[in-house]
Amino acid sequence: MLDRPPANVLFSVCIPVRDDASNLRQCLAGFRSQDRSYTEILVCDDGSTAPVLADHMRDVGVEFRLIRQAPLGPAAARNHLAQIAAGRYLIFIDADTVPRSDMLECATRIVTAHPDLDVFYGSYDDEPADRSLVSSYKNLLHHFTHQDSARRNETVTTFWCGCGVIRAELYRDAGGLSAFYDKPSIEDIELGGRLAARGVEIRIFPELQVKHRKRWTVRSWLYTDLMRRGIPWVRLMRSRKTWGNQLNFSWAQRMASIAAVVTVVALLLSVLNAGFAVVAVAALATFLLANLRFIDLVRRKRGLITAVLVVPLHLTYALVCVVAFGVGVLSPTLRLPSSAKLGQGEEFTKSNASFV
Repeated sequence: MLDRPPANVLFSVCIPVRDDASNLRQCLAGFRSQDRSYTEILVCDDGSTAPVLADHMRDVGVEFRLIRQAPLGPAAARNHLAQIAAGRYLIFIDADTVPRSDMLECATRIVTAHPDLDVFYGSYDDEPADRSLVSSYKNLLHHFTHQDSARRNETVTTFWCGCGVIRAELYRDAGGLSAFYDKPSIEDIELGGRLAARGVEIRIFPELQVKHRKRWTVRSWLYTDLMRRGIPWVRLMRSRKTWGNQLNFSWAQRMASIAAVVTVVALLLSVLNAGFAVVAVAALATFLLANLRFIDLVRRKRGLITAVLVVPLHLTYALVCVVAFGVGVLSPTLRLPSSAKLGQGEEFTKSNASFV
């Protein structure tokens, strides 16, 4: 049993988990065949109902350090892990993801080739584990958004904890993730904004990928995109008086959202006047043209029928973005602390905080 991290640690992989031991096993197993000579793996049990036990993960065959805290949320859990991390860089991933087999090697290549780069992140892969329609749509859209941003070499001012790397010293100096967010939301986006305001360069590397295992439902998708991401993100941009043209808020997506609204309104009005049907067709064509590359990705990965079924889902998403913008603009100004205090959690005793 190890009681200390490996010498000369380059990476500290930080994984928060709550009531998701099954996915955590798959996540840890993803590191089994990777070279972990200069890597430590840290897991924070964020108040699981049935606590994660190191002994139950022993057969995974991956050494990791397990700590726990009260159910304070993933932001506080990541901050707790950052406090005890020995690595020069923190790698944040979620417990419901599986790292690609070359993720550590890929991260090593990036930090070697870009020694002055302190912050970067990747994307989900294009083969999400759950093949249901909503899960395929949601995860492939996330993959496409990050990959397309990298392809266009956008300047990004966000961070992503789903598969993100940040120099540990910088993370601690910035105060970590804001404890303002006690549930999964836009805490990583907020941190990215703080870092960008300090002049820190943030890049997306498309080769850095993880597989998402989450099963999305219509309800969880709409609630998350509206209440946990869309509205908080608009309120955050309002509070900082910055309206970034990137990722989900690119000009192309803004135009697509307007086209989606026109499509729906024109369709409703066509009941009263058939002439509006022409407007609806033109607006829908504009929407499809703006999203053609994404729809083609769905076709290639999930087939033509799924690609067709994704169109109404994507129209719905565009309308959700419009609603989120309206509610966010009308909501009170968001007041955030300038930085976060790294949380203090209760660490397991040596016998329970073992490496397995």
